[in-house]
Amino acid sequence: INIVQKAVPSKTTLPILEGILFNAKNGKLTLTSTDLELSIETTIDVDVIEQGSLVVSSRIIGEIARKLPDSDVEIEKKENFVHIKSENSQFKILELNQEEFPQLPSVAKEEGFSISCFTLKEMIKQTIFAVSTDEIRPILTGALMEVQENKFTMVALDGFRMAVKSCEILNDNNIKAVIPGKTLLELGKLLDDSEDEVNIFISKNQILFQTEDTTIISRLLEGEFINYNQLIPEEYKIKIRLEREKLLNSCERAALFAKDSNNTIRFEINDDIMNIRSNSESGDAYEELQIIKEGEDLEIAFNPRYFIEALKVINTDEITIEFTTNVSPSIIKTIKDDSFLYLVLPVRRR
Repeated sequence: INIVQKAVPSKTTLPILEGILFNAKNGKLTLTSTDLELSIETTIDVDVIEQGSLVVSSRIIGEIARKLPDSDVEIEKKENFVHIKSENSQFKILELNQEEFPQLPSVAKEEGFSISCFTLKEMIKQTIFAVSTDEIRPILTGALMEVQENKFTMVALDGFRMAVKSCEILNDNNIKAVIPGKTLLELGKLLDDSEDEVNIFISKNQILFQTEDTTIISRLLEGEFINYNQLIPEEYKIKIRLEREKLLNSCERAALFAKDSNNTIRFEINDDIMNIRSNSESGDAYEELQIIKEGEDLEIAFNPRYFIEALKVINTDEITIEFTTNVSPSIIKTIKDDSFLYLVLPVRRR
């Protein structure tokens, strides 16, 4: 129930979408939910005494399931009601009209590839935070999934920053699709850290993710995604190397005083020191970090959130940051691993 509830809409003009479809046969219970854009189906082993199906309110069945004792549960349909028993507890719930429950979209399993749960979860985690929430450019509310030969790349950008994560896979197809941010967010929550495979299939406007027990089907966003490679600077004038965690902690502290001052923190790069400053009417913050620097000195300002969110998802101890000018995009990269790249625009200082 917890798995399929992720596709149940919180608000809808179609009451049937607030329900979960239960289908019991051949020793399996399949639960299905949909909001017409995202659909989730998951299967568990049960003792089927008599096969059949029913639709019941997600909210009510979810609350009951959370409060039931840790014991066997018996579900039985009689006339228009669903009866639930567990130890000394009994419930009777009105069944919803099963005929109104929509059919799930079908996705042909022809064009696709496989990736481990752990790897896909990491790719989502390292890009999802940069997906746009602004509906003015709907295509940016999703992440680009691009497969070319043996390289799988995921890209998210919102006009202020861009996250690019890639990995190697075994594949024969070239695939390009833009997956809604909501789908990836829920998929990331469902995936575990195992090496079990996720099979991914794509049709014209739908994508299917399939693990051993669960299937997620989502519509794809329509339109042309930005050519992200053109946004990445080909060269830099200044490059620094420093410890990720120390920079993260310094940015978080400096951000405390950035809220009143146009929401910016300043990086002052001089020789082997980078100072981070922020100031406001209520006070100032000053941080000093040891760095290894190539190139000139520089003073540049950023929205601290854009740095903090990226630094939190990077797994390596050390990073490099490449700068061109104080008004050009800067690039964060991980040491000894070129699978992750993060571009962030500076704030023009007044």
